[in-house]
Amino acid sequence: MLAENQTKAKSAMADIFSRERIRENQRSPRHRNRRMVQFILVAVAADVGFVCVELAFGLNPLADMAQHPFLYLYIFLGTMLAFGIFGAMVGSREDLLEEMALRDSLTGLFNARYLQMRLDEELAAGRRNQTLLSLVLFDIDHFKRVNDDHGHPVGDRMLQLIGRTILSKQREGETVARVGGEEFALLLRNTSAKNAAMGAERIRQAISQTTLETDSGGKLAVTVSAGVACTMDHAAHDAESIYRLADQALYQAKEQGRNRVVIAR
Repeated sequence: MLAENQTKAKSAMADIFSRERIRENQRSPRHRNRRMVQFILVAVAADVGFVCVELAFGLNPLADMAQHPFLYLYIFLGTMLAFGIFGAMVGSREDLLEEMALRDSLTGLFNARYLQMRLDEELAAGRRNQTLLSLVLFDIDHFKRVNDDHGHPVGDRMLQLIGRTILSKQREGETVARVGGEEFALLLRNTSAKNAAMGAERIRQAISQTTLETDSGGKLAVTVSAGVACTMDHAAHDAESIYRLADQALYQAKEQGRNRVVIAR
Protein backbone atom coordinates (compact mmCIF):
# COMPACT_ATOMS: atom_id res chain seq x y z
CA MET A 1 0.00 0.00 0.00
CA LEU A 2 2.80 2.42 0.89
CA ALA A 3 4.64 1.72 -2.36
CA GLU A 4 1.41 2.24 -4.30
CA ASN A 5 0.77 5.57 -2.58
CA GLN A 6 4.33 6.69 -3.28
CA THR A 7 3.86 5.81 -6.94
CA LYS A 8 0.64 7.82 -7.03
CA ALA A 9 2.37 10.77 -5.40
CA LYS A 10 5.20 10.71 -7.94
CA SER A 11 2.70 10.47 -10.78
CA ALA A 12 0.72 13.40 -9.40
CA MET A 13 3.85 15.52 -9.07
CA ALA A 14 4.88 14.67 -12.64
CA ASP A 15 1.42 15.73 -13.80
CA ILE A 16 1.80 19.08 -12.04
CA PHE A 17 5.20 19.66 -13.65
CA SER A 18 3.78 18.71 -17.06
CA ARG A 19 0.86 21.13 -16.90
CA GLU A 20 2.99 23.92 -15.50
CA ARG A 21 5.62 23.37 -18.19
CA ILE A 22 2.98 23.68 -20.92
CA ARG A 23 2.11 27.12 -19.57
CA GLU A 24 5.74 28.11 -19.05
CA ASN A 25 6.73 27.07 -22.57
CA GLN A 26 4.82 30.11 -23.78
CA ARG A 27 7.56 32.23 -22.24
CA SER A 28 10.80 32.78 -24.10
CA PRO A 29 13.76 30.67 -22.87
CA ARG A 30 15.84 33.80 -22.38
CA HIS A 31 19.09 32.20 -21.21
CA ARG A 32 19.13 29.71 -24.07
CA ASN A 33 18.49 32.33 -26.73
CA ARG A 34 20.98 34.78 -25.24
CA ARG A 35 23.75 32.21 -24.89
CA MET A 36 23.15 30.92 -28.42
CA VAL A 37 23.58 34.41 -29.88
CA GLN A 38 26.63 35.07 -27.70
CA PHE A 39 28.37 31.85 -28.76
CA ILE A 40 27.59 32.48 -32.44
CA LEU A 41 29.19 35.92 -32.13
CA VAL A 42 32.21 34.27 -30.51
CA ALA A 43 32.40 31.89 -33.50
CA VAL A 44 32.28 34.81 -35.92
CA ALA A 45 35.00 36.59 -33.94
CA ALA A 46 37.09 33.42 -33.97
CA ASP A 47 36.77 33.08 -37.76
CA VAL A 48 37.69 36.73 -38.32
CA GLY A 49 40.56 36.42 -35.86
CA PHE A 50 41.89 33.39 -37.70
CA VAL A 51 41.92 35.35 -40.97
CA CYS A 52 43.65 38.28 -39.26
CA VAL A 53 46.35 35.97 -37.86
CA GLU A 54 47.01 34.57 -41.32
CA LEU A 55 47.32 38.09 -42.70
CA ALA A 56 49.68 39.05 -39.88
CA PHE A 57 52.00 36.16 -40.83
CA GLY A 58 52.13 37.29 -44.44
CA LEU A 59 49.73 34.70 -45.78
CA ASN A 60 46.96 35.44 -48.24
CA PRO A 61 43.74 33.83 -46.96
CA LEU A 62 41.62 35.96 -49.27
CA ALA A 63 43.19 34.29 -52.27
CA ASP A 64 42.53 30.89 -50.72
CA MET A 65 38.94 31.90 -50.14
CA ALA A 66 38.56 32.90 -53.76
CA GLN A 67 39.97 29.53 -54.89
CA HIS A 68 37.99 27.43 -52.39
CA PRO A 69 34.90 29.46 -51.48
CA PHE A 70 32.73 26.51 -50.51
CA LEU A 71 35.38 25.04 -48.25
CA TYR A 72 35.72 28.27 -46.28
CA LEU A 73 31.94 28.71 -46.27
CA TYR A 74 31.52 25.25 -44.75
CA ILE A 75 34.21 26.00 -42.16
CA PHE A 76 32.66 29.34 -41.15
CA LEU A 77 29.10 28.05 -41.07
CA GLY A 78 30.15 24.84 -39.30
CA THR A 79 31.94 26.84 -36.62
CA MET A 80 28.93 29.07 -36.10
CA LEU A 81 26.58 26.08 -35.97
CA ALA A 82 28.75 24.18 -33.48
CA PHE A 83 29.18 27.19 -31.22
CA GLY A 84 25.46 28.02 -31.48
CA ILE A 85 24.41 24.51 -30.46
CA PHE A 86 26.83 24.53 -27.54
CA GLY A 87 25.58 27.94 -26.45
CA ALA A 88 21.97 26.73 -26.61
CA MET A 89 22.89 23.74 -24.42
CA VAL A 90 24.57 25.98 -21.85
CA GLY A 91 21.66 28.42 -21.86
CA SER A 92 19.09 25.64 -21.53
CA ARG A 93 20.90 24.37 -18.47
CA GLU A 94 20.83 27.88 -16.99
CA ASP A 95 17.09 28.13 -17.72
CA LEU A 96 16.51 24.80 -15.98
CA LEU A 97 18.54 25.77 -12.91
CA GLU A 98 16.73 29.10 -12.68
CA GLU A 99 13.36 27.39 -12.92
CA MET A 100 14.32 24.86 -10.25
CA ALA A 101 15.27 27.73 -7.93
CA LEU A 102 11.75 29.14 -8.34
CA ARG A 103 9.91 25.86 -7.76
CA ASP A 104 8.67 24.08 -4.67
CA SER A 105 10.34 20.67 -4.71
CA LEU A 106 7.38 18.81 -3.19
CA THR A 107 4.46 20.07 -5.25
CA GLY A 108 6.20 21.35 -8.38
CA LEU A 109 4.41 24.69 -8.02
CA PHE A 110 6.16 28.01 -7.92
CA ASN A 111 7.57 29.03 -4.55
CA ALA A 112 7.36 32.14 -2.37
CA ARG A 113 10.34 33.73 -4.11
CA TYR A 114 8.64 33.54 -7.49
CA LEU A 115 5.36 34.85 -6.04
CA GLN A 116 7.20 37.86 -4.64
CA MET A 117 8.69 38.55 -8.06
CA ARG A 118 5.31 38.24 -9.76
CA LEU A 119 3.63 40.43 -7.14
CA ASP A 120 6.16 43.20 -7.71
CA GLU A 121 5.81 42.92 -11.50
CA GLU A 122 2.01 42.85 -11.50
CA LEU A 123 1.73 45.71 -9.00
CA ALA A 124 4.04 47.84 -11.15
CA ALA A 125 2.00 46.97 -14.25
CA GLY A 126 -1.20 47.76 -12.39
CA ARG A 127 0.07 51.21 -11.43
CA ARG A 128 1.06 51.93 -15.03
CA ASN A 129 -2.15 50.63 -16.61
CA GLN A 130 -4.57 51.40 -13.78
CA THR A 131 -5.65 47.75 -13.51
CA LEU A 132 -6.68 45.61 -10.55
CA LEU A 133 -4.75 42.83 -8.88
CA SER A 134 -6.15 40.32 -6.42
CA LEU A 135 -4.37 37.85 -4.16
CA VAL A 136 -5.92 34.74 -2.62
CA LEU A 137 -4.22 32.86 0.21
CA PHE A 138 -5.32 29.28 0.92
CA ASP A 139 -4.49 27.39 4.10
CA ILE A 140 -5.25 23.70 4.73
CA ASP A 141 -7.55 23.21 7.69
CA HIS A 142 -6.22 21.11 10.58
CA PHE A 143 -3.09 20.19 8.65
CA LYS A 144 -1.00 19.70 11.79
CA ARG A 145 -3.48 17.09 12.95
CA VAL A 146 -3.01 15.20 9.68
CA ASN A 147 0.76 15.10 10.16
CA ASP A 148 0.45 14.11 13.82
CA ASP A 149 -2.16 11.39 13.30
CA HIS A 150 -1.12 9.94 9.94
CA GLY A 151 2.52 10.93 9.45
CA HIS A 152 4.36 13.33 7.20
CA PRO A 153 4.17 11.17 4.03
CA VAL A 154 0.37 11.47 4.13
CA GLY A 155 0.72 15.20 4.80
CA ASP A 156 3.01 15.51 1.80
CA ARG A 157 0.47 13.76 -0.41
CA MET A 158 -2.21 16.13 0.87
CA LEU A 159 -0.06 19.11 -0.10
CA GLN A 160 0.36 17.65 -3.57
CA LEU A 161 -3.37 17.02 -3.83
CA ILE A 162 -4.19 20.60 -2.87
CA GLY A 163 -1.62 21.99 -5.30
CA ARG A 164 -2.93 19.80 -8.10
CA THR A 165 -6.53 20.85 -7.43
CA ILE A 166 -5.75 24.57 -7.36
CA LEU A 167 -3.71 24.22 -10.52
CA SER A 168 -6.59 22.45 -12.27
CA LYS A 169 -8.73 25.55 -11.70
CA GLN A 170 -6.03 27.99 -12.76
CA ARG A 171 -6.93 30.31 -15.62
CA GLU A 172 -4.82 32.09 -18.20
CA GLY A 173 -2.68 34.80 -16.64
CA GLU A 174 -3.04 33.52 -13.06
CA THR A 175 -0.13 32.41 -10.89
CA VAL A 176 -0.27 29.52 -8.40
CA ALA A 177 2.42 29.12 -5.74
CA ARG A 178 3.09 27.28 -2.51
CA VAL A 179 4.25 29.97 -0.10
CA GLY A 180 4.45 28.18 3.25
CA GLY A 181 4.10 24.86 5.00
CA GLU A 182 0.41 24.38 4.21
CA GLU A 183 -0.25 27.73 2.55
CA PHE A 184 -0.85 28.34 -1.14
CA ALA A 185 -1.38 31.53 -3.12
CA LEU A 186 -3.30 32.45 -6.25
CA LEU A 187 -2.47 35.74 -7.99
CA LEU A 188 -5.14 37.11 -10.34
CA ARG A 189 -4.42 40.07 -12.58
CA ASN A 190 -7.14 42.53 -13.59
CA THR A 191 -9.60 40.83 -11.21
CA SER A 192 -11.81 42.41 -8.55
CA ALA A 193 -12.06 41.03 -5.03
CA LYS A 194 -15.57 39.74 -5.75
CA ASN A 195 -14.50 37.80 -8.85
CA ALA A 196 -11.36 36.53 -7.09
CA ALA A 197 -13.54 35.31 -4.22
CA MET A 198 -15.78 33.49 -6.70
CA GLY A 199 -12.73 31.75 -8.16
CA ALA A 200 -11.48 30.90 -4.66
CA GLU A 201 -14.90 29.48 -3.80
CA ARG A 202 -14.79 27.19 -6.84
CA ILE A 203 -11.41 25.93 -5.68
CA ARG A 204 -12.61 25.52 -2.08
CA GLN A 205 -15.59 23.47 -3.25
CA ALA A 206 -13.44 21.32 -5.51
CA ILE A 207 -11.04 20.58 -2.66
CA SER A 208 -13.85 19.81 -0.21
CA GLN A 209 -15.18 17.20 -2.64
CA THR A 210 -11.88 15.29 -2.68
CA THR A 211 -10.57 12.72 -0.22
CA LEU A 212 -7.07 11.52 0.50
CA GLU A 213 -6.23 7.86 1.01
CA THR A 214 -4.05 7.09 4.02
CA ASP A 215 -1.44 4.34 4.26
CA SER A 216 -3.94 2.19 6.17
CA GLY A 217 -6.54 2.53 3.41
CA GLY A 218 -8.72 5.09 5.19
CA LYS A 219 -10.13 8.25 3.66
CA LEU A 220 -9.38 11.76 4.87
CA ALA A 221 -11.63 14.72 4.13
CA VAL A 222 -9.75 17.80 2.93
CA THR A 223 -10.84 21.42 3.37
CA VAL A 224 -9.17 24.80 3.04
CA SER A 225 -9.82 28.33 4.22
CA ALA A 226 -9.08 31.32 1.99
CA GLY A 227 -8.51 35.04 2.33
CA VAL A 228 -8.89 37.49 -0.57
CA ALA A 229 -7.46 40.99 -1.00
CA CYS A 230 -7.56 43.41 -3.95
CA THR A 231 -5.50 46.50 -4.68
CA MET A 232 -8.56 48.61 -5.48
CA ASP A 233 -10.41 48.00 -2.22
CA HIS A 234 -7.62 49.06 0.13
CA ALA A 235 -5.21 51.06 -2.03
CA ALA A 236 -2.66 48.31 -1.39
CA HIS A 237 0.04 49.27 -3.85
CA ASP A 238 2.93 47.19 -2.53
CA ALA A 239 3.43 43.47 -2.07
CA GLU A 240 3.63 43.62 1.71
CA SER A 241 0.31 45.45 2.04
CA ILE A 242 -1.76 43.19 -0.20
CA TYR A 243 -0.22 40.09 1.32
CA ARG A 244 -0.97 41.33 4.84
CA LEU A 245 -4.59 42.06 3.92
CA ALA A 246 -5.07 38.62 2.37
CA ASP A 247 -3.48 37.02 5.42
CA GLN A 248 -5.81 38.93 7.73
CA ALA A 249 -8.81 37.76 5.71
CA LEU A 250 -7.49 34.20 5.91
CA TYR A 251 -7.26 34.51 9.69
CA GLN A 252 -10.87 35.70 9.76
CA ALA A 253 -11.91 32.66 7.72
CA LYS A 254 -10.25 30.44 10.31
CA GLU A 255 -11.93 32.30 13.16
CA GLN A 256 -15.34 32.01 11.53
CA GLY A 257 -15.17 28.22 11.41
CA ARG A 258 -12.80 27.33 8.56
CA ASN A 259 -13.67 25.86 5.14
CA ARG A 260 -14.77 29.24 3.77
CA VAL A 261 -13.63 32.25 1.73
CA VAL A 262 -13.42 35.71 3.30
CA ILE A 263 -12.72 39.02 1.54
CA ALA A 264 -10.56 41.57 3.33
CA ARG A 265 -12.61 44.46 4.71
